[in-house]
Amino acid sequence: MSTQSVQLPIRILVVDDHSIVRQGIRSLLSNYVAFDVIGEAPDGPTALSLIDELAPDVILLDIRMPGQSGLDILQQIRQRNLPIKVLILTSFDDDEYVTEALRRGAHGYVLKSVSDDSLVGAIHAVCKGERALSPQITEQVVRNLVDERNGRSERYASLIDEEIQILKLIANGASNTDLASRLFMSNATVKRKIRRIFDKLGVDSRTEAVATAIRLQLMEV
Repeated sequence: MSTQSVQLPIRILVVDDHSIVRQGIRSLLSNYVAFDVIGEAPDGPTALSLIDELAPDVILLDIRMPGQSGLDILQQIRQRNLPIKVLILTSFDDDEYVTEALRRGAHGYVLKSVSDDSLVGAIHAVCKGERALSPQITEQVVRNLVDERNGRSERYASLIDEEIQILKLIANGASNTDLASRLFMSNATVKRKIRRIFDKLGVDSRTEAVATAIRLQLMEV
């Protein structure tokens, strides 16, 4: 876990299209000398303008807003390579939002239902270079990873003996023509079977297919 020195006060920009939410966050954080809410933005263009003007340390960013979504704003922040920590603060826990926000570089994803102490802790965490996720979000991320892994395992297990044989021959340098001759198939059939193997293993090349099969102990060479 990486940590970074944090210079106080932490300068915060709140981006949310609901004024009552922005006011509530400002009121909460005003109780902490470590925080300084330097600006508020109700939409993407305003947020991007204030980022250039105020250079915040942390942005508390909602997901759903009129015009540009929080994900769009996050993408633009990352394209500028700005040293800003972005903490998603939203009511929406959709898997797609969570995955895409983290993929686009969000340092944390916190639901608005969290306690005041949890939000404060999340801000401190992202400032130190750590990840901050609501417990529900952590569970979702772990569950999705497990489901993905199990899905891959099922695909790997579905390789039939003939496909394992083809992989072994490929590992030993057999071309498509060699495979067609040795397995009494047409070149078109060989190509179709290799493509099916690629799909099952989630790879795009013969080298990747062989390496993946060996790593998963589906075959030995």
